[in-house]
Amino acid sequence: MTPASFAGVQTPKARVGRKALWDRDTIIQAIQEWVALYGEPPRAADWNPSSARWSGQEWRVERYRAGRADGTPWPALNAAKRPFGGSLVAAVRAAGFEPAKPGPKRRTDVDLAQADRAVISPEGRAMLEAALAEAREAGRSVAALEAKLERAQARARDLADQRDAARREARRTPKVVRERVVDDAELRRARTAAEKAAARVATLRDELASARMDAAEARTAAGRLASRLERAEATVADLRTQRRDLRAQLDDALHESAGLDRLLTEARAAGAAAAAETVVVQAEAPEAAVVREALADAAAARRAAEQADARAARADRELRETVAAVRGEPRRLAPEELAELRADGPAGPAVLAAALQDLAAARRHGGEQRLAAALRRVAEAAVTWQERI
Repeated sequence: MTPASFAGVQTPKARVGRKALWDRDTIIQAIQEWVALYGEPPRAADWNPSSARWSGQEWRVERYRAGRADGTPWPALNAAKRPFGGSLVAAVRAAGFEPAKPGPKRRTDVDLAQADRAVISPEGRAMLEAALAEAREAGRSVAALEAKLERAQARARDLADQRDAARREARRTPKVVRERVVDDAELRRARTAAEKAAARVATLRDELASARMDAAEARTAAGRLASRLERAEATVADLRTQRRDLRAQLDDALHESAGLDRLLTEARAAGAAAAAETVVVQAEAPEAAVVREALADAAAARRAAEQADARAARADRELRETVAAVRGEPRRLAPEELAELRADGPAGPAVLAAALQDLAAARRHGGEQRLAAALRRVAEAAVTWQERI
């Protein structure tokens, strides 16, 4: 039996009874076989299980332990580098490939196969599970359409066989004119059925192509949502840390201000005790300037803390809006958004009159939900007009 080959390179036979010896040719063959199997040149962690396990990439260890197609193991990292002067990059280039760039992949690249091992929040887990469920559903639709297409193709082949049989039967010399007429009618029916089957096969192929595109888009959306969620969580964590730091600075400033207030009180008491002197010099105590500076620092720290709280709240709101959009839930307006709508939205007698007309129409023709919505619009128009007056 001819041994298996990868990318035009014949793999060496399994060695029995002695340890494999690696030289330049066998290392180059192993690299070419690795590229044919996994689509990329090997990295240092691919052939060094200890390094892969230390970096948390267990899938590289599993891929290394799976071995080659002929049952022999992959070369170790040191054995692969030894014939090339201790450089895996030189070995990869000698095999005719461009080595991968050093360092980890970009943060925006998300491996969906490793998504379950990531530590994310419950909201992020819900978003990712929803996107993956959508991708799985698209994959199931593709499988169902493929099965349906196979059945339609089988049916088309059967009808084509029946049509060919009818044509062969029609070529024969009939004994009775009635039999020939029946054969012609059967031939027309077979042709019609074959044409319908061909049209059905074309339709199913179009549906299958569309379903495959939907599945690819769902997988892409899952990757984008995972990246967006990771960036949002990092932003929220940074803002919360900044808020804690600002609050700590505010507490320190307030504590220092309290101590300076005590010093100022003691200085004023000492000045009152020495008020018996004839010459009284009125001057601002040096502690007062320090107190004012501490109060200004405390006010600045308080404003910075409020700004950090606002940014953290805005980031939390954006995260909740993203989760709601993925789950398909309606978004609730924040109190500041409601206040902005009340301040900037339309108001006046025209709005109230339109709301009353909707209420009258709902009473005549609408149900309970429409009537409740009309009453709510009347109340909002009245309250908005009252606040504008």
